[in-house]
Amino acid sequence: MAGPLEGVKILEVAEFLALPSAIAILSDWGAEVIKVEKPEGDGLRFIESIEGVSIKEIHVWWEQTNRNKRSISVDLWHEEGRTIIYELTKRSDVFVTNFTPPVIERFNIDYETISELNPGIIYAHLTGFGSKGPDKDRPGFDYVAFWARSGIMSRLGPPGTQPPSQRGALGDNLTSGFLAGAISAALYSRERTGKGQAIDFSLFNYGVWGLSMDMIMPLIEGEELPRTDPKAVSNPLWNTYQSKDGEWIQFVCLESDRYWPQFCKGLGLDHLEKDPKFESHEMRERNNVELISIIDSAISTKTYDEIKDELEKAGEVIYQKVQTPSQVVNDPQALANDFFTEVEHPSGRKIKLIASPARFSGTPASIKATAPELGQHTEEVLLELGYSWEDMNGLRDKGVIP
Repeated sequence: MAGPLEGVKILEVAEFLALPSAIAILSDWGAEVIKVEKPEGDGLRFIESIEGVSIKEIHVWWEQTNRNKRSISVDLWHEEGRTIIYELTKRSDVFVTNFTPPVIERFNIDYETISELNPGIIYAHLTGFGSKGPDKDRPGFDYVAFWARSGIMSRLGPPGTQPPSQRGALGDNLTSGFLAGAISAALYSRERTGKGQAIDFSLFNYGVWGLSMDMIMPLIEGEELPRTDPKAVSNPLWNTYQSKDGEWIQFVCLESDRYWPQFCKGLGLDHLEKDPKFESHEMRERNNVELISIIDSAISTKTYDEIKDELEKAGEVIYQKVQTPSQVVNDPQALANDFFTEVEHPSGRKIKLIASPARFSGTPASIKATAPELGQHTEEVLLELGYSWEDMNGLRDKGVIP
């Protein structure tokens, strides 16, 4: 069964993660993607370890980010290489790039040039910091643009401690979903108006959006929310505690008066329910440090399974165990909802990839192919454009294609 974007053709002139990840989502939704790589390949191919763990036979980040795509290898420093891109542009619905403005100008692949070739094209440009302003030409990975400069990094961890770094590609992958939606919205607009348009998107901007609940305070009230100390949070029922067997449990009981009776019962703290120091949200906030210490002690004497059993008997309490990725990939709830898709890899192994989160009842998403080898489809695509084998040999002699 066809996906919701069946028939949409995307030309990806991009590297690394955020933008290619967005296009991977659209490819799951049925779009046909041609990925343009420089002769030496996308820089992501050369990452040899992740958090100190060596990448083995299968490059896991490459597979997750580039499934369903065809790869062509073209040197854009050659005019004939750019001609290939222009010919593909004429046949595409969407053109995406994350090159910096100086590189885009050098290769002559700006929106004005591309839209002259194809007036109906959707042109998406992802930058680190935005297409205007003093830092528009500055390169930026998610660690610096999404995480650090956006303010997210400054809000995490107890006061006075070093802000924590993000996990690899976290900002890239979060950004990709919103960007995929923006491209889809532009395609929908074109269906109604017949007009293409450019989309300007940055990692910095999306980080600011992600931190909206903190960011809105200085915008409107002129003050910042403080960093949170888990030993002194204002609502002790919205905190993380560690069980006897070392598991961390996150509680999020925002309406604390509603959950207080069953919270006490589930943790064996029934005697606190009517205690004047803790019987209302206001009093619990006033005596928060003492209550956090009591809860901490109660939870630390029991295993997670024991705590879970008692909480389930007590009634509704909003909580979950803090899981590791190894636990998540075997989580019955994740498996029941098809979070992962098994595909055949050219190595002969069956591998599982993370499916895009949206589930379409009538036009299901699917992962149809693993990520391509460098330039795997160069000849195939050039033949589709009308190049002969003789033409390709000439391009190869000039270094336009490998």
